[in-house]
Amino acid sequence: MKWFPFRIEEENRYYLRDLLILSGVISIAVLAAELIHFRNSENIDIVDRMLIYVYYTVPLVILFLILSYFYRNRRNLETGRLKSSIRYRLSLSFLFIAMLPSFPVFLLTSNVIGRVFEGFYGLDIAQALEAGDHFVRKELDVEKNNLLEKAKLFRNLVQRQNPNPNLLTNRANELDLISNPNYYVGWYENSVPVLENRSFKLAISPEEFTSFGTEGISEKLALSQNLGFYLLKIDSPNPAKFLILGKRVFQGEESKAYSFINTRKNYITADLAKEKLPYEVRLTITLLTVFAFLLSIFFSLVFARKISRPIIDLANATQKVSLGDTDINLPLTEGGEIGALVESFNQMVKDLKSKNEELMHTQRIAAWKEVAQRMAHEIKNPLTPIQLSAERIRRKLNSEVPEEFQEIVTKGSETIVGQVKILEHLVNEFSEFARMPAPRLINQHLEPVVLESAKLFEHTPGIQIELNFAKNLPEIFLDKKLFLGIMNNLFKNAVEAIEKRRQRGDSGFSQGKVRISTVLEKRIMRRSVVLLVEDNGIGVSPEYRSKVFEPYYSTKDEHVSGIGLAIVQKTVIDHNGHISVDSSELGGCKFRIELPVA
Repeated sequence: MKWFPFRIEEENRYYLRDLLILSGVISIAVLAAELIHFRNSENIDIVDRMLIYVYYTVPLVILFLILSYFYRNRRNLETGRLKSSIRYRLSLSFLFIAMLPSFPVFLLTSNVIGRVFEGFYGLDIAQALEAGDHFVRKELDVEKNNLLEKAKLFRNLVQRQNPNPNLLTNRANELDLISNPNYYVGWYENSVPVLENRSFKLAISPEEFTSFGTEGISEKLALSQNLGFYLLKIDSPNPAKFLILGKRVFQGEESKAYSFINTRKNYITADLAKEKLPYEVRLTITLLTVFAFLLSIFFSLVFARKISRPIIDLANATQKVSLGDTDINLPLTEGGEIGALVESFNQMVKDLKSKNEELMHTQRIAAWKEVAQRMAHEIKNPLTPIQLSAERIRRKLNSEVPEEFQEIVTKGSETIVGQVKILEHLVNEFSEFARMPAPRLINQHLEPVVLESAKLFEHTPGIQIELNFAKNLPEIFLDKKLFLGIMNNLFKNAVEAIEKRRQRGDSGFSQGKVRISTVLEKRIMRRSVVLLVEDNGIGVSPEYRSKVFEPYYSTKDEHVSGIGLAIVQKTVIDHNGHISVDSSELGGCKFRIELPVA
């Protein structure tokens, strides 16, 4: 984006733009809700407020997508450029699919939760718990009154200035409390039992005792699942010293009493929070719904772009191809059907470009063939009289003519005869080029043809031939005689290029090398056998590679010349193949011939 000083990747720009637009739409929805719905309202809880925000946001987002869709379509018609209107259709579809089931589920969930809480608290659980608590308290009151009478007999001894533990022990023996396992007597100093009739397994903390009106005496129910005691604490003038009397309660039913008391306590806590619980649950559901809604919007835009982008690129590329631009290769960023479609399109454009080049080449070859045929006819006729006349002049030259004149005539006639032979060779090439036969294609393997041609050059001094054939190559349609001509021509060019590099004296050049390799290339609905011919000769400069297959194209510094490569390309095209030239990793040329599998 132009607003940001830092660099953002092209793909991420669109996602950032969508995020900013979505944030803007949500902000407008919140502002509209505040101005329209909440302007004169007070004490609206956050759940209802967020729901109203969602109710305002959803229509605005959908409206924005619809308007964007129509705007894109209109712009496409006016400018003729394809934009991502399909993206907005996909976004709307994803949004409807995500949101239509969400709101009924949310409303149903909120309603069910409300009914569950109302039904739970509408039962007579509280009355049943109160009735049970009444019976528990009634039993405890009996034990409490019994123990309180005994506690009053200890109070005078405990509340003296310096209580005597021996007097307390004697009083407990008089009341038969020491030997009775259902009673507990303990004298505590600094919360540590100094004297007690039994080991007390329940935790005792002075702060947990509750005063119940009798001066200097407080109570506590110490209860676990295995043991229950009702305790009274009698305070002395010294706060660090006190006496605890206890009577065992719920004997044999401790676990049930413990469970009942805890259940009632938990119910009272839940009863106090029963107004708050539905609100908290609804708030949680609302937050999850809003979060899911925002995610659905964002991911609908992301996924829609991810799906539509290759389609839009393909549509734009198709439009360019229709205008004649075949230098297009779409990046393969997706797999599956879209990836297959993009790959097929790239192959189609490549084939179309190749066919256009082949058509132009065929037209040029046809024109050259007509020119070659006429030139061969027109040049060949006067060559023989010229050669015979020059030889006759040289024979008729007698000795009476001055020596200087004889030398001039002799050299002139020899030059004429030599140039006539060159013209005859040129005429023969023209004739051969004009009489190029149509191939007789037979289904056969490529490897034997290449080997037969390689044997002709394997003993060339200073040149190593390397053969790398792929295994199990399928058969292809070949005219063996014509394809041998292709291979011989390419071998000849490679040998000449290597010799020229050796003559040039390049540093580091020791031995010439020609590498022949084959590979099976698989594409969607198409298989091809690729033949590579590489050398480490002088190579071809990039600016000349597009012209090497033109008849009689040559440069002083390049090793390609004549009509040999033009014949090679014409023969490859007649085999329904394609040939190209590039640089090789060996340092020279690499000719690539692609032939369709039979």
